[in-house]
Amino acid sequence: MAKVGQGEIDEREFRRYEANIQTQHRSPNEGVEKYREHLLTLIDIKLMVREAEERGLDKSPELANALGRTEHKAMVEAYMQEKIGLNIEITEAELRANFDAHPARYAVLGAHILLKDRAQADSVHSEIEQGRATFEEMARKHSLDEKTAKEGGVFETYYAYDRVSDKIYKRVFSLDIGKVSEPFRSPQGWEVAKVVDKKLVPFEKYRTVIQRVTFMKKLEELKRSHIAELVEKSNLRPVVENLHRFIAAWNENPGSPKLTPEELAKSLYTYEDGMISLQQGSYLLHNMQLGHVQVDSTLIEDKVRNKGASDLLLGIAAKEAGLDDRPIVQEQVKAERERLLVEGLWDELLETQLKINEVEARAHYDAHPEMYKMPEEIVIQEIMVADIDLANSLLNEVRAGADMADLATRHSIRRYSDENGGLYAMRSFEKIVYNEVMDAAVKAPDNELQGPVELVKPMPSALRDQLVLDRAFSIFKVLQRLPERVQTFELSQRKAEFFARQEKQQDQLQKLNLELRRKYNKNWGINDRALEKYAEVLSIR
Repeated sequence: MAKVGQGEIDEREFRRYEANIQTQHRSPNEGVEKYREHLLTLIDIKLMVREAEERGLDKSPELANALGRTEHKAMVEAYMQEKIGLNIEITEAELRANFDAHPARYAVLGAHILLKDRAQADSVHSEIEQGRATFEEMARKHSLDEKTAKEGGVFETYYAYDRVSDKIYKRVFSLDIGKVSEPFRSPQGWEVAKVVDKKLVPFEKYRTVIQRVTFMKKLEELKRSHIAELVEKSNLRPVVENLHRFIAAWNENPGSPKLTPEELAKSLYTYEDGMISLQQGSYLLHNMQLGHVQVDSTLIEDKVRNKGASDLLLGIAAKEAGLDDRPIVQEQVKAERERLLVEGLWDELLETQLKINEVEARAHYDAHPEMYKMPEEIVIQEIMVADIDLANSLLNEVRAGADMADLATRHSIRRYSDENGGLYAMRSFEKIVYNEVMDAAVKAPDNELQGPVELVKPMPSALRDQLVLDRAFSIFKVLQRLPERVQTFELSQRKAEFFARQEKQQDQLQKLNLELRRKYNKNWGINDRALEKYAEVLSIR
């Protein structure tokens, strides 16, 4: 469809590129012109790669290391797929056996008691377990689910495992008929559940699920076995002197062992075709979130033998099998190389060198006032508590002259109240956060104490300690009502600099693309007939 230098863009590559274009970046044109614009954008990317090469960005050690990691990962994936994934056979007997051992073989008729908090759930569960009340009695008396409470908590229908959450599946489906679960948290609240009945579901209904579960289980088993075999054959062994030096340096300063570059380059472990350096051992511990713990030879042996070495040895085995020459591997390396070179050129020409001054920022601010608008706000001072008696007590204290900011700092449970003294600016898009408080504030007179206003199930994320509450209570007063307005340049300057920089980058990018098209005009071209055919085929579809 096009040529760029010694390379070509074929239909497969172009189709793959088009599939990843974000909606906002798609051409507004129709027919062949839309595809021409997309193709030109892909050509621009290839020309940026060419320019990066001209500037020597392809010679950096960082690029070589990154491409080595990409090749390694792609080879290992291809190796595991070829050596293990393609050789997995699953018999009908295995599927049946796994189905018979899987809780998913049953649909469950369940019952539940929905409760307001953990304490009540524990109390109800204890009453049932001690035999002082039946499950059904406690459901009728305490369950917040009115629909099922009158039926003793029993649901109307059987539920197969794919119709419930993982948590409920684990808590309930494995129970025998008549058994009651421990209390557990669900999106609705705290629950105690019971299995009323079970019935077998048809095997064929869940055949694909069981196939997937069985395949993944066998794949993991074969992978572990294959890796263990590779490690065993490699004659992996520690270099004792270097291992002891590494352990001592690591434990003296966990995460940052004070070793010289020469020491870090030495062998921590050796194997038949190479070694694992002290530096690689340090990386391995960091990657396993062990950067701040003390280590010993047993821990390092486990991590190196079972984690670090296996990855290295898989890479060696994959290379020996010639997988580095496979198209799927080469395509991934090529795509990553192009991405990193374009990223490097962008950093050099459009990031590091591009500066925005105050004049340019102010020009953007003046030209686009709609981008710097502040929404209408209601500024309040609030004290929010979980207890109605405390709310009334605090209300009386404020009326008697107590400092509302001090009380909010000490008592309010709304997030940041300990930092801002209960001052909040509410905006219309935050209705879900303030809810009843915002409704009351819209109607309330300014500077008059209001409340207590009852808040139903306030958002945990809006509370200081992420509390889960059924009720809370707010006392507040409206301090100020601010209309929609354009924020001053002084307050908007950083935002203006960001937008002006983005605008300038896009302008510079367009100039760069035109410049590169002219600079390499003899090195690229579009096959118009192929492009027209491509557009014609897609229009028929």
